[in-house]
Amino acid sequence: MPLKNGHLTALERGVAREMAATGSALHTAAKLRASETGVRQAIARPAVQAEIARQHQEMLFTELLPLAVAAHKRILSDPRSPAGAVVQAVKLAYDRTLGADEANRTKEPHEMTPEELATAIGTLERVAAERAKPVQQLEPEKDIFG
Repeated sequence: MPLKNGHLTALERGVAREMAATGSALHTAAKLRASETGVRQAIARPAVQAEIARQHQEMLFTELLPLAVAAHKRILSDPRSPAGAVVQAVKLAYDRTLGADEANRTKEPHEMTPEELATAIGTLERVAAERAKPVQQLEPEKDIFG
């Protein structure tokens, strides 16, 4: 369990760090000298899952994205790059910079106008109403003696 102050325990921090790096519960248990069951229980906790996701997000932006951008630049600047790779790289660059993907992306609530919010709320209310189970009216049982 996380500590009462909201922080992760030492084991939970270690589990989050190793799982973010390797994705292997078995490796994590061995590295931390902990039981695999204990590691799996820690992984199941929402606070640990959130920390793993936070570390993945950080890794994506600090390590992987710079590598991807450098590879993208190499493909576009190397005259020996295969034509198909260049076409895909150009398409990706256009889509990401000129906003073709923005048109297909749904907006976050803080990005919406009041009218867009009202429309989104209406849609969600309709979906919720369609999923709701109808209430059944039950007849009271008749008294067999009376």
